[in-house]
Amino acid sequence: MIEIKNLNKHFGQFHALKGINLNVKENEIYGFIGHNGAGKSTTMNIMAGLSHFEEGMCIINGQDVKKLAKPGDLNIGFLPENPQFYPWMTAIEYLLYCSKNPNKQKVKEIIEWAGLEQHANRKIRGFSRGMKQRLGLAVALINDPKLIILDEPSSALDPEGRSEVLRLMVDLKNMGKTIIFSSHILSDIERICDRIGMIANGEMIFEKTLASLLHDNVKPIFDIEFRHPLITSQLEKLGNHKDILKVETKDNVIMVQLRQNDLDPKNLLETVLGFDVPIVGFNLRKNNLESLFVKEGD
Repeated sequence: MIEIKNLNKHFGQFHALKGINLNVKENEIYGFIGHNGAGKSTTMNIMAGLSHFEEGMCIINGQDVKKLAKPGDLNIGFLPENPQFYPWMTAIEYLLYCSKNPNKQKVKEIIEWAGLEQHANRKIRGFSRGMKQRLGLAVALINDPKLIILDEPSSALDPEGRSEVLRLMVDLKNMGKTIIFSSHILSDIERICDRIGMIANGEMIFEKTLASLLHDNVKPIFDIEFRHPLITSQLEKLGNHKDILKVETKDNVIMVQLRQNDLDPKNLLETVLGFDVPIVGFNLRKNNLESLFVKEGD
C-alpha cells in the first residue's frame, strides 16, 4: 500500500528527511512514532500528496506521488494533526460537501459509525475536540478509500475519547482498510498496531512488529528488592558481572539490566543469593514500547 525508498526532504538548509525507507502492507495498522520534530508529519504530508520532496520514491496505492496531477487522485483518507472544518456547517453538510458522490443515506451511516448521530445537525463550531476527531475519521472514510493516513488522531483527547478513536481505527481495519497513524501516546500504539516504525532526526531507526522489536532492542530488566540495602562491595560485584549491563539502586531495591535477551537469569539469582541478604522480591520487568522510545531518544 505504501512504499517509500530513500526519501529526502529539505526546508531551506534544514535536512528534514534523510533517505528514509518505509513500507506499509495491505490491511494492517502501522504505528509511526518519533519525538517531536523527528519528521513524522513531514513524511505523512508527502504520503498524502501535500508536500514535495527532492529525492527518493513514494508509491501510494500503486501511484507515484511525484506524478500526481492533484492530491485527490490518490484516493486515500487523510486526517491531519489539526483538522480544520467549516464551522458554520453541520456534520451532515460537511460530509456531503466532502463526498465525491454525495449520498445522504451513506453519510448518515458513517455519522452513526462515528458516534455522531445525536450531533448530525449541529454546527461544527460547537463540537468538542473529541467530536472533531471522530468527524475527521468520518471524512477520511467518506469516499471509501483503501488507505487511511492519520496524523496524531488521539492527541489532546481524554482517555475515553482516545479509546473511542482507537476502536474506530480497529473497525476500519475490520472493514478491510489499511491504516498508518502517528502518535506520541505509546500505549495506544501498543494496543492496536500490527507493525511499528520509528523515525528520529529524519532517519528511520527501525520497522518491525511490536513483539520482535521489543525482543531485539530492549534488554531484560530485573527489579530485586532486599530486606536491607546492599553494601558497596556487593553493588560493585553486580556492576562487574559479565552478564550485567547496568545497575541502579533506590533504597532496598536494585534495578539490574542484562546485556542480552536470551541470558539465563539463573546466574544473576545465584549471585544475589550469595550476598546472604534476604530477598523480598525478584521480578522481571515487562518490556514496553516506552522503554525503547526513551532508549532511542537518549
